Amino acid sequence: MKRLAFIAAIAAVLTGVIATSGSAASFVDSTPCPAQNQFLVCPTGQVGQSYDIQLMARGGCDLYKWEIVNGSLPDGLTMTTDGHITGRPNAATEVRPWVIVHDLLPSEGGYDWCIGDNHSERQFVFRVAPGLLIDQNGVPGGTIGQPYSQQLSAQSVASINPRSSSAASATWNVQSGNPPAGLTLSSSGLLSGTPTAEGSYTFVVRAEGGGGTTATATYTINVRQPLGLDASFGKSEVGIPITVQPTGTGGSGAYTFSVKGALPAGVTLANDGTITGTPTVPGRYAFTLTVTDNESRSKSIGVTLVVKARLAFTTLKLKNATVGVAYRSKIVMSGGVAPLTWTVTGKLPKVFKVGRTGLLFGTPTKAGPYRFTVTVTDSLGMVAKKTLTLVVK
Repeated sequence: MKRLAFIAAIAAVLTGVIATSGSAASFVDSTPCPAQNQFLVCPTGQVGQSYDIQLMARGGCDLYKWEIVNGSLPDGLTMTTDGHITGRPNAATEVRPWVIVHDLLPSEGGYDWCIGDNHSERQFVFRVAPGLLIDQNGVPGGTIGQPYSQQLSAQSVASINPRSSSAASATWNVQSGNPPAGLTLSSSGLLSGTPTAEGSYTFVVRAEGGGGTTATATYTINVRQPLGLDASFGKSEVGIPITVQPTGTGGSGAYTFSVKGALPAGVTLANDGTITGTPTVPGRYAFTLTVTDNESRSKSIGVTLVVKARLAFTTLKLKNATVGVAYRSKIVMSGGVAPLTWTVTGKLPKVFKVGRTGLLFGTPTKAGPYRFTVTVTDSLGMVAKKTLTLVVK
């Protein structure tokens, strides 16, 4: 009799195990998606903001598998087989998918004693409201001792792709970290002040818009020494190559150069900032040279580059001289860059000279034609030659 009772007790235990494994898994209808009538309504997401919930079940075999059998999650969200929903919604919407929770069978990694595919099915509601997004195009670098002002802004975004948004008012504060010393963030989002210390500063700002929408963004501001620009433009002349290498100082150390205005014809600005070429047209050229670093600082200087005409002889023929009469005649040049150097080769009357200004003078003592060559060199190395004839009567 005792043996029979023992066997009956074991059978009752086994029957209880089988009954437990055979009970259907069901949804927890209080968290994270509380029941409202026949629906399980999940927390409202925001466009562009991180969304992360874990669906919950109870009963059954205590290990579960989840799947969506009708409908879908909001665009941008995904659900793993263990019921973990994550992502960033792309558009404001409301969807009502049907979700099944299954007992996880032994063949799927469940408990050995879990028997049969017992499951439950419920309809969920997922709502996505327009999100608050902070414009994150970066902020310019700061410069020690120079006023700084940057207005941060946020958008109410109904859709990311295609983009549909409108400007949103928000209340701003620094959530963590610190802006550069000397700068403060106002509640309206104006970051302003005068930086006082060099360095790299990373901080997180928080914007709170209407309807409880919030957004955060991380900014880094590098504060540097003031940006400087030096460029030495010497004298220039048509036909003489020029090369000017502007130099930047301070800032981030990574520079680009630009010119606003007209460079001389034949002269260009290279990628490394070198201004080089051979001018072909004389004139007075005024332009602005600007250096910009990769943190949006810039420094400009005004430049006037004068290109002289090519050195040339204006005097093409000398007036005649007379024996015994003092002679003076200026050999006139055009263009070139002073000072000029004069040399004479060939035959001149005795005691005749050419001065430093091109003055030919002397008193001839013998009649005849005198043929000679004048070579003029200017300070840039341009050379002009002319063969002239002086007739002494």
